[in-house]
Amino acid sequence: MLYEAIWKKVLKPEENIIEEFTLGKRYILLVQIMLGILGLIFLPIFWVFSIILFLLTFFMGWYLRQANAYGFTEKRVLIHKGWLSTHLTSIDYDKITDVTVIEPFFGRLICKTGHMSINTAGTGFYEVVLKHIESPYEIKKKLDSVREVK
Repeated sequence: MLYEAIWKKVLKPEENIIEEFTLGKRYILLVQIMLGILGLIFLPIFWVFSIILFLLTFFMGWYLRQANAYGFTEKRVLIHKGWLSTHLTSIDYDKITDVTVIEPFFGRLICKTGHMSINTAGTGFYEVVLKHIESPYEIKKKLDSVREVK
């Protein structure tokens, strides 16, 4: 498991991760490329800032993967965000009322990513939005199949 250290803090003894994922690889690469281009633009003007941007480019690739961990267990959806300061959201499957997938044109075209929104009973808005995930329709299918087994 990629995020074993995170999950062992929150899983119950009889609970296992069935599926885990994070932000899309192409999205992370796009962020790194944009930071690298900014570093090149600022290189002749302000080289110290440019070096910081180049270092940030490599750090962001690691950080975005570590700071956005999503998982499905037999009983719930787990959303872990953050690295130094963290936020965990847990949604039991029986509380989910609907799941929506949105694939913005440029996100789908360039990064091959989309968003998945999970709504729960009693709220008029989407409580959880997993942004920039790879193959959001496939992730939704996996979530639906796990919910049906429950």
